[in-house]
Amino acid sequence: MHTTAIDSLEYKNDYFSIVIRESEQRPGSYVFYSGLSLPKFNPIIWGRTGICSNAAFKGLQQLRADVSHFALQRGIVTKNAETYADSKSGHGHGWYEMDALLIEDASPEDVREILDFSARDLIQTIITASRPDVTVPAGSLDPEAMQSFLESVGFSNYHEMAPPPIAKPMAA
Repeated sequence: MHTTAIDSLEYKNDYFSIVIRESEQRPGSYVFYSGLSLPKFNPIIWGRTGICSNAAFKGLQQLRADVSHFALQRGIVTKNAETYADSKSGHGHGWYEMDALLIEDASPEDVREILDFSARDLIQTIITASRPDVTVPAGSLDPEAMQSFLESVGFSNYHEMAPPPIAKPMAA
């Protein structure tokens, strides 16, 4: 059952942003944008995963697949949106955005479910990979509550807390 379309839904805080906008080219479909601040996640993830395995970056990449799977379970098709990331948002240094995802023929209720799922899934993926000692609070958190949670699990001295870098011994 489709009801009146929505223009835009957003879940934004200083750590990450998820925006779902009605597609201008395809009425009844939506474009899913996601991005995060790698520097903001450093106090949580620094030194916790291997080389080239930034948990925040990998979590953002995994989010696209998870959103597609979540949508498919509801009979909704997703595919590349063939549009650039949401550069309108004006994020600063260290912000990384994924390519947009097109969500076809979804109801506004479906889009709201996808947004709620996305925010929790992104953080759960990052926390599971980098901080297995931490549990993400149950239920849906608004953007401010999620930011407070993320701030509470970071280390202010994260550079000192990280294990030493892996380096090959230098030949004498």
